[in-house]
Order: sequence, then structure tokens, then C-alpha cells
Amino acid sequence: MSFKPASLAQLFEPPEHFRGGFGWLCGYAADASFLEDALERFSGLTRAQRAHQGQILLGVMLDPGNPQIAPSEAPGALHLPAKSARLPFALLHAKVAILCFLGKDGFVMRLIVSTGNWTRQTLEESLDVVWHIDVHSKDEDTRVIHQDRTDLAAAWDFLSWLQRYFDLRLLERSIGRPNESADLAAKFATSIGKIGKAYRGCRPHFCDNRKRSLFAQLPDLVKHHAGAIRRNYLALGSGFFEGNGATASFVPERICTELQSAALVTAYCEKFLFINPLSCQTVATQKCWIEGQRWRICSARAPTYFGDTGRSLHAKFIFSANLSKRPNTSKVGNRCSSPWVYLGSGNLTNPGFMSKAGSAGNLETGVVFAPGPLRWAVESKKDEGADVVTNLLPIHRDDADATPLPPLQAGQDMPERSDTFVAAPVALFLWSERPEGTILTPQGEVLGNFELIDPDGHRCKRLADGGFSWLSERPRQVVVVWLAAGRERKASVPVIDQYGRYCAADLPALDLEEAWLQLANFPMPPEDEELPDGDRADRIDGVSPDVAGSVTQSFDYPVRRMMTLVEDIAARQSIIAEADWDMWCNRFEQVLTRAKDSVGAFRSIGLNPLHPLFAPAFRPVFAATAQTRHGARYEAALHAVIAAWQLGNCPKLGEVQLP
Repeated sequence: MSFKPASLAQLFEPPEHFRGGFGWLCGYAADASFLEDALERFSGLTRAQRAHQGQILLGVMLDPGNPQIAPSEAPGALHLPAKSARLPFALLHAKVAILCFLGKDGFVMRLIVSTGNWTRQTLEESLDVVWHIDVHSKDEDTRVIHQDRTDLAAAWDFLSWLQRYFDLRLLERSIGRPNESADLAAKFATSIGKIGKAYRGCRPHFCDNRKRSLFAQLPDLVKHHAGAIRRNYLALGSGFFEGNGATASFVPERICTELQSAALVTAYCEKFLFINPLSCQTVATQKCWIEGQRWRICSARAPTYFGDTGRSLHAKFIFSANLSKRPNTSKVGNRCSSPWVYLGSGNLTNPGFMSKAGSAGNLETGVVFAPGPLRWAVESKKDEGADVVTNLLPIHRDDADATPLPPLQAGQDMPERSDTFVAAPVALFLWSERPEGTILTPQGEVLGNFELIDPDGHRCKRLADGGFSWLSERPRQVVVVWLAAGRERKASVPVIDQYGRYCAADLPALDLEEAWLQLANFPMPPEDEELPDGDRADRIDGVSPDVAGSVTQSFDYPVRRMMTLVEDIAARQSIIAEADWDMWCNRFEQVLTRAKDSVGAFRSIGLNPLHPLFAPAFRPVFAATAQTRHGARYEAALHAVIAAWQLGNCPKLGEVQLP
């Protein structure tokens, strides 16, 4: 057997020939360790590269009880604060992600619905399951594609509705500087709007409980996606049950009764309840009554590809199918027919599964689908086992004598969480250097009074124009404090630098060779070795031979060196895609400005060597003149570089005769 599905973090890896663009996710909890893993897979960039790039790649919406993941903890992730501690549901418990991958031939949207949180614990300690689909912008118009696009539309409707309760000021385009992160988020919304469509006759597998409980939706979803057939096997699993609920309201029994009433399971179906025996709440305290209702209580079991890891059940699922007896025996055969599955965030509890979102109900999502014929075991050594139930769900069919149930423990009830992360009055600061010193200026709408804290724990001086005097080096993020409901709150707020980079690491000065290397690598940022203090053994005078091109051939003289750089930039930018043009202009301005200390020869002879880059022949058609938005953006970047090089008033190369 060789089957082993991708982990939750591995699902962030792009399809072949694509790269990560932008993504949204929501969940009850996340941590920096998981996000760091997911972001490196999603972007193909290390932590240092993402810190250098200064882009937001994932918008993360979590229950306000989750402590803030500071901007610098997982570069590229933006943990969005809730606008208010009062949300229209008890807990944000849904676990959904939509990721956009960009390629030369269109884009791919990946929808992920998980039972597990976005945490390291999920990867290493929990038994969880996940459902996912990929939707390509170039997919042919088929019934299957219609269904996938309908699911994508339903999930995006849910996530975009949830966004209204979170502070999105950081992703607004009005910060007054280039904002690649806002551009990526806007491009994401445009892309999903093109392919996320509901088709007539298609009902989404994806469901949420904003209007009706998952329980109320279950029978109709099963009938639509798996057929109105009675099954003789029913298995339920949950990471949490009611802590001290009465037996009459035991949710698994209510689910079974409802499915029987809807003619989806037989009156005497086999009933299996999979649990974590060390923490199963009311299952431990009401074991005798539950078994009296013909439930077989079983320990959840990890698939064999995990090894003996001691993982505990966290998944929430319902599985039903028809099992057949082997001829002339009482034993069950290997096949199970007409199967269907529910999996999602909703525990089999009243707040999770029986209630719609509200004061008594968590916000939950899930999917109901028919996986096709399944088997209980592999049938030969060459059998990969991709359709084996026990490889897909943490269940088994061993006899009770073979796997006796250990003593059950109720464990702890779900802990209460206080609202620890809500929106600060200010969402971000802009960094600028002025003659009177360095300044941090609040950006966007300011929602109330606050204080800015310096690295020594002192309150910063507020200036007449609303900015703050900052006496230390440029920070990636700063701490603000404010009063809300009579208590002091504190949060880390990101800083945007002069290039529009979000919570970004310092940029070192570059020479011309290094500047070209970073432009030649576009749209990828430089390698780790090319960041501060880096070095590479295969570099020739600081330039990687595989990307440096002809610029390495003529660095003997300043003028020849500069002319080669101009020619290489012109050749590179003339083939940049329109969708990447704003990003190119940002990179162009940022990189060449950092090379200002390498052009002293041109200041001494009073010559502006960048003027040829204004020529339409050296620009793509869509940015050939300043009459277009792209052209105006490019010329603004080029003028900014010329000003940084202090060559604005110098004669222009091409208009003077060189000696």
C-alpha cells in the first residue's frame, strides 16, 4: 500500500507551473508555526525572502479569542482583528481556506474545508480530515466543473460575508503609497468573481449554518448528492461531545433518528460512535445509556501511514454506506456501496451541529458528498488503497474482542475564551524621513485615542500633524495601547516603508550588479544568500551567472556597465505581463533607489543615464506612454529613481555626445 494523502500544510503547495498569489482563510485557531510552514509552501519563499518582499499573501480571520499572531511572526500572513468583540455568533469555529495560484496560463482557485485548526498541533497530534477541490480558470465547461464552481461560489460567499466583521484597513488601496498587498487582494476578488458561479441544477456540497443548522440541512444534502437510499451502516465521529447534556438530547442519537425518518438509514442499521477515549465528555458519563441505544463505542484509529503516533481524534464526520454479507457467511464483505460523508468544523453538539449561528450557535461550515464506491481493506500488496475507508477516515471495523475499549474519561469541557484580539484604533503606520527626524504617521481611518510605545516602553511624542516622532531605527511593527470598556488593550501594528512594503525587513544598499540580479529574478525576490550578509560561491563579482545575462560581460567601465544595465532592464520589462506591471514598477523603483551609492561616476560627470528608459520602444505596449495608467505609474517610478540618484537636472544620455 502506498497511498498517503497530503497534510493540511501541503495543501498550500501550488499546482505544477503555478505560484502562490493570495489567499483567505478563517478558523477557530491558528499559530505562527503552521502559517510559516504553509506560507513557505504557498509562496516558494523562505521566511527571510518573505520578510524582504513585504507582501501580505494570506488574510487570516480567527475567533477573537485567538491571541494575535504578530505581523513579524509569520511574514506574509495578516492576522486580521475583529472589528468588535461582539460577533453575530458564539464562536468563529469554521475552518475554510481559498487559495489563488497564478500561472502563465490562467489561475487556479483551491477550496479547502478542514475539520482541523491551522495549527502545528493539527499537523503533529490530531486526527483530522479535509476536503478540497481545484478550479482552473481554463477548465472546459462540463457538469463536474459546474459543480466545482458552484462550491467555490458558496465558499466565497461565506468568506466575503465574514470579512465584514474584520478590520480590513490594511488591505485598502488608499494608503498613499504603492500597496502590492492590496493589489493582490483585489486581483483575488476579481479572479474568483470570474469562475465562482452558481449553476442551475447544481447545489453546493459546501454548507454553513448562517441561516439553518447543519442538522437541518443534512438530509436534503444527502439525498441530493448521494441519493435517497436506505443504508445499513452509520458511523459518527467528533472531537467533542456535550459536556453534561441529558441523554434525551444526545446529538448522535438525534442525527440517527432524523436520518431514519428521512429514509436514509435502516431502522436497525449498525451504529458506530468513534471517540477519543481520554476526552469524550458525555460519552464517558452516559456510556451505558448510549450502548443501550445500540451504539458501538470505538476508539478512533489513525490510518497506518501515520505510524504509531498516538494521535487523538479531532475530526468531525458522519459516514454512511450499505454493507453486504459475504456469500454463505455472516461476515461483512470488503465493499461498501452508496456511501456518503459529512465532514466539517461542527462538532456533534448543540452549538456546533444542532444550532444555526447566533448567541447559542457557533459559526460552522462543512461539506456533504458522495465519494463513490469504497472498500474496507486493500486486497493485494500492489493495491495502493486510495479508496479504502480506513485510509480516508479514522474508523475501523475490528471485533470488540480484538480491540477492547479502554476506560473512558470525560476530559475537560471546552475552555472559555476572552476576546483578546480586536481592532486597534489605528491599523498601520507609514514610515518617513523628514529634515526634523523620522516620523511614523497613522494611516487610514483612526477609530479613537491611542498611544504609541517605543522600544524602551515609553510613550512616543505626538506631533501637530498627527504623526509620532520615532527616535530608533525603522521598525517592522510597533506596539499601541488604548482603552476599551475601561480596560487597557495592546496590539502590534505593522509599519509600511517608503516602498509600500508591509512589516518588511531592512533593505541593504546595492551595487549595480546586485540591482540587476534582483530585477532579473522578477517576480521572485532574491535568494536568501543575496539578502544582507549573504554570499554565494557561484557568483561572478556578485552576479549569479544563470540570471545575470550580459551584464556580467562589460563591467570594466562605469558607462559601459550602466548601458548594459539599461539594455537588460529594457529587454526584461518589455516582456512583463500587464497583470504584474504594478509589482514590476514597485520592484524597479525600490531596487534602483537602493543602488544610488553606486552611481557617483555619473554625478561627477553630470549625466543622467536612465533617460533612454522613457523611450516607448523600451516599454511594453500597454505602458508605452504616460497616457495610460500603467505608463504613468512607470514614469513616476523612473522619475523617483532619477531623483534618488540626484541626476534630475543633469543632461540626458542620448541627447549629449560622450567624450
